[in-house]
Order: sequence, then C-alpha cells, then structure tokens
Amino acid sequence: MGVEVPGYGGSILYVDLSTKNSKKVPLDSELIRKFIGGRGFGSKLLYDLVDPDASPLAPHQPLIFVTGPLADLAPSASRLNVMAKSPMTGIHGDSNVGGLFAVEMKRAGYDAIVFKGASDKPTYVWIHDDLVEFRDATHLWGKTVTETTDELIREVGDRDVRVACIGPAGERLVVNAAIMVDYDRAAAKCGVAAVMGSKNLKAVVVRGTREVRIHDLKAFREAWEDALQAFKADPGTLLGFTKGSHFLHRVHNDIGALILRNGRFGQLPDDVLEKFDRVTDEYCVKSTSGCGYCVVSCEKNFVVDVPGYGRRRVKVDYYGLAPLSYRMDVYDPKIGLEFSYLTTELGLDHTFGQLIALAMELYEHGIITKEDVEGLDLSWGNVEAIRTIIVKTAYRDGKIGELFAGGLKGIVDKYPEAAKYAIHVKWMDNIPQDPRGNPFYNFRYAVSTRGGTHLWASGLSRIAHELAPPNAPLEQQMSVFLIVENFVTLVNMLGVCNWAWSAYTTSMESYKRKEKALLKLYNSVTGLNLTINDFYDAVERVILIERAENTRYGIRRKDDTLPERFLKEPLRGYKTSHPPYPDLDKRLDLYYRLRGLDEETGIPKKETLVKYGLDYVAKDLEARGILPR
Repeated sequence: MGVEVPGYGGSILYVDLSTKNSKKVPLDSELIRKFIGGRGFGSKLLYDLVDPDASPLAPHQPLIFVTGPLADLAPSASRLNVMAKSPMTGIHGDSNVGGLFAVEMKRAGYDAIVFKGASDKPTYVWIHDDLVEFRDATHLWGKTVTETTDELIREVGDRDVRVACIGPAGERLVVNAAIMVDYDRAAAKCGVAAVMGSKNLKAVVVRGTREVRIHDLKAFREAWEDALQAFKADPGTLLGFTKGSHFLHRVHNDIGALILRNGRFGQLPDDVLEKFDRVTDEYCVKSTSGCGYCVVSCEKNFVVDVPGYGRRRVKVDYYGLAPLSYRMDVYDPKIGLEFSYLTTELGLDHTFGQLIALAMELYEHGIITKEDVEGLDLSWGNVEAIRTIIVKTAYRDGKIGELFAGGLKGIVDKYPEAAKYAIHVKWMDNIPQDPRGNPFYNFRYAVSTRGGTHLWASGLSRIAHELAPPNAPLEQQMSVFLIVENFVTLVNMLGVCNWAWSAYTTSMESYKRKEKALLKLYNSVTGLNLTINDFYDAVERVILIERAENTRYGIRRKDDTLPERFLKEPLRGYKTSHPPYPDLDKRLDLYYRLRGLDEETGIPKKETLVKYGLDYVAKDLEARGILPR
C-alpha cells in the first residue's frame, strides 16, 4: 500500500529502456518498515526482480539506483547504492558511491530507480522531477567521463544537475569498469558499469526541485546538533580531515598487513613507506572536499602532471592509490596518482591495479607470456606496461584488452593454473588488508555477501579490537564482529557515509553517540518512532535476504572462504611476519550460529527467515529445492 512518509522521496521509478517507457510507483509501507531504505530497499528489490538463472548482462535483468532516508538530511549523508546481479562474480552485486546524485534523485521524488531492458542505441535518461526523457547518446559513446559530464551539463542547460555515467570501459562491458558520479566519484565494484553498458545506457542525468519533508523540525535540529557534537568529540574526525584515508598506508604496514606482490609480502621498505605516508603533504593542494554535507571532508585533491593530459587534479583515497602503485611494485606515489587520473577518466575501478599485479605474478611464473600480451614486458613495476594495460583494457583493444576485460575470473578461466595465485573471494579481488595480519577483523572478506570486500564490515576497528583483543576467545571475537557488520549495514541502509560515521570512529562512547544520533535523526525526520532494535532487526533481514539471493546462485559454505595463499602460506614482512590464516572453520561455525544459518551449508534456516518476516523467501527457496519442505 502506497504511503507518504517524511524523509523519503516517496516513490520508485521503473524505467524500461527497451520500450522507452517509465512508471512511478509509490513506496510501500511494509518496504519502509522492514527494509528502511538504501541497501535494504535495493537488496529486497534485487531479490524480487532478478532472474537468478540468466546472465547478469541479459536485457531483462535490473540495474537499481537506490538511496536511504537520511540522504540529504544528516551530516555526511549523500550515498547511493547501485545494485545488480554482478557480471564480475555472478552473485549479489552492490556498489556504494558518494557525490550528490542521491540527494538530487531524492529531491526529484525517487528513493530508487530500476532500469530494465536495453536500448537499441546509446541513450541517456534525463530525469527532472516528474519528467523522464530518453535522449540519444550516440554522440557521447566513446567519450571519457569528463567529456561526457561536461557535454551533458551543456545539453540540459543546468549546472545543478547530477550525472552518473560510464566511460569507455563500461561501454565495452569491462567487469572492472565504474559508474562515475559527479566526474570522479565511483560506483566501481561488482561490475555494475558493465550492466549499465549492456543496456546501452551511457548516463543518467537528474535534477530535483522538491524539498524533502521533515516530520519534526525542532527535534531534527537537535538530532543534527547531537551528531555534529559526536563528530567534533572524536579525534578520528580530524584525522580524516587532515590525511583522509591515506594514514592507512602506515597503519597497515606497521601490522604487516599490506598486500604486496600479490599477497607474498606485507610490508614496504621504510624509505618507500615514508613517500606514501607523506603523499598528502607532497601532492595535495591546500584544499579539501567532501560529498554532500560532509563534516569530515576526507577526500584529498592532488595535483599531478599526467602524460597526454597535462597538469590535472586527482581525487583518490588509500584504497585507490595502493593498488595503482606499490601493489604492482611502483614505488613512486606520483605515478600512482597519474594512474588514478587515467582510470577515473576512462571509467575503470582504481583496484584494477590488483588484477595487473596478478598478471605480473603469472608472468613471473611463465604462465602468461609476452606473446599473450602483445610483446609487453610484465615485470614488476614496469610503468609503461601498466599504462598500456589500463588504456587497452578500457577500450577492449587487442589481446591485452580482451584478456583483462573479463576480470580475475576471465584470467583464471583462460589460465586454470592461475587459480592458486588469485587473491579473491567469490571472484571479487577488492582485498586491501591481508587477513593474515589481522585475522579477527578481516574475517569480513569470507562472509561478505558481495564477495571479497572490506567495506561490508569496515570501520569501528579500534572499538572492535578494544572489545575483542587478539587473545580473546573466538566466541567473543565473533560477537564483536557482528556489531561491526551490523552497524556498517545500517549505515548503508540509511544513506549515510560509512567512512564518516564508522571508519573514523575511535571510541565506544563515540560509536554509541553516533548510533543514538542516527536513530534520533531518523525518527525526527520520518515520525515513525522506531527503536534501535527495529533498526537491527531490519539489518538482520537485509543480510538474510542477500545471503538467500546468493544461495540461488549456488553459493554455499565452501564459498565463504579466503584465498588459498592466505590459508596455506605465511606472510613475510621486513619487520613483522604472520602464519597462515587461523581457525577459519571455527569462525564460520560461530558466525553461522549467531546469524541463524545452517552450519553445514551457510544457507539461512527456515525458522530464521520466518522470524524476520521473510516467509516468502523461505517458500521460494523451498520451491527451488534449496531448503527442505
């Protein structure tokens, strides 16, 4: 039943690219109550709309843009989730991006936009409040992200629009491609840009002029002030403002948990570490910026000379710079910044460097030969070879382009002996911190519903280690792990930033203040008067429905694992070394027990699904023979 709840845009827009039709559907009260918004809405929609047996790139598969109820209505709140069945992994796909697209989308009246079908020619969709137009994008096909965004702003004649577009990589269905928002914010994980490219959808341009309603303005202002005070009191906020995430070069190095030479080493030489630790001092212009209403503004603006482009401004965090530099034995941060600009312009994920690192190790072992890569020398640290691979992959040009366009799985399919060297979980290779250097915290990679990624349980790290030190019993560690995973899931449902609200949180007191502020903000905005237990019941529901979706793709306990190298080999460092990853099976047993999953298979138990109001999911899994009747 359709309802109007303050704080929400109020509707879901369904866009059929094949027929060039659109339909606006009011939000359902049960959807709001059970799934809150953002990642919650998206996961529910994806479960209901996806064809689990068809290719991720089939025209009838959905591509979902979705935001949360606090987007535009809280500090550091402008997040957009882009969701689809992933062509990278073949499972649940979800990519989170900042900028201001989500804010503009909500002001236009939409909490979610669902794209289905495929256009017969390159198209962009222009959304201006209730107006939805399908416009020819043939003249934009092949253009870079900046060229595309500039041209679209000129065409619609409004500098206040927000643009989400793909570059050449997304057009050519490269699975490591990114959907770029506001020029340089990236929805880069899970291959969602390839899904967008398969639909011949070059861009989505949105402008909203409506004011989002607030239920209790006085209580809202108090809640906003509470949130601001929580940020001001936490020293992590200042750390984010001054260095952004680049403080992690040293943090991860000090514990011997960097991923170097494709997971064989965990620490940099001191002189190299010093260069990256000082990257914000050496190359950052004296300004900083952030996404909408950000109180941390952790994004750093670097200036660097880029061959073929001239002097350019680059925005990149630790998680983008590391794979585009020292993970490939490129020890000059300036070169990494150049690669960051190049991948951004071409619409490639910054973590593409990890795939190149795999290829370099395969070349070292003679598995990939010069003939396979058009005569390139893939020795570690070869800057020109890396630059060539980036460009050729983005344009899917020649042998090189075809080899890398299919991502890690494509390389392993072509070279089966590469499997033991591949650093991934469920075919996603977004693993920035070696689990051997931090076993408790990095269990997150094994159970993430979208594959090997840090972001589904990222943040609250200091609190987690305070509550569960390394010598704590596994039962205690897993209980604390769920606190982290639950809070990050909640943050993604509400549409606020995980970095600001979680990653820069340095004390239990700060975490509790922020958690309380989120609840107060939500209730003052919506008037729904939820409890903190209501929030976390919805979190359980979201994680369950994502895991249930993955069971339809054949995901079982055997897939909740870590790369072979992490489980069998020690990790070497200059000062610190670590044994192979310990106790994975014991950790899984405890995690499944706490989540209400079957301990043998990892499938959600029927009674757990029913407990959280997912009876229809249980019936679907029964009908498919996944759950016993």
